[in-house]
Amino acid sequence: MRKYIFLILIFSSIISRAQQNEISDLENKKKEILNQINNLNDSIKKIELTINAIKSNEIRKMISDSTLKVIVRKGAILKKTGSPVGELITTLSEGQEVVVLDYKDGYLGVCSDYNCGFMSVTWIKKNDKIDEFIKSKKVEEKELRQLAIEQKLKDQKEQYAELEKKYIEIFGQETYNKLKKGLYWTGMTREMATISLGSPNDKNRSVGSWGVHEQWVYDNLYLYFENGKLTSYQN
Repeated sequence: MRKYIFLILIFSSIISRAQQNEISDLENKKKEILNQINNLNDSIKKIELTINAIKSNEIRKMISDSTLKVIVRKGAILKKTGSPVGELITTLSEGQEVVVLDYKDGYLGVCSDYNCGFMSVTWIKKNDKIDEFIKSKKVEEKELRQLAIEQKLKDQKEQYAELEKKYIEIFGQETYNKLKKGLYWTGMTREMATISLGSPNDKNRSVGSWGVHEQWVYDNLYLYFENGKLTSYQN
């Protein structure tokens, strides 16, 4: 009996040592990982410092390149975005000089003491130079908006041309010409009706053993489809 107890104690001791060794190995691995994390954090901090230094140089260059400066009024605030709800960066002192870099929708893009952001034009003391700058920027904005509208119209025309090409290939030129005129007739498909008349104001759909029945409701017109084909209409 004593022999068995002795063996059990030895076995338990071996297991305990093995567990202790495993715990020790895991602790060492944990330390290695923590060291790696610390090294990575140090590397990230160095990168952030480099980025900030680059940004500071860029700001210095912008300020040195710009000759347009204005004096701010009492209570002037600098924001991260040109918006009434933009996040506050700092409050500027009355009479402080800022460098003007841009203008859009009532807000100036300015820099002061290497802090750059946006300021409402109501916070500055205007002069002939700034008035001329704002005027030129408004003209530029208008031209850009006009270009955007023209580009959008061009894109829409191209899309429409692609659709026309697709419909002509599917239905043929003669049928497509009828659809362009807004004509409708029995036997036309749901897709053809949509091309010709647009989407209906309402749709009433019922399904039975006979198939699918649909009523399309327009302002002064009712179309009746059976299994996807126009069978009758009422106007």
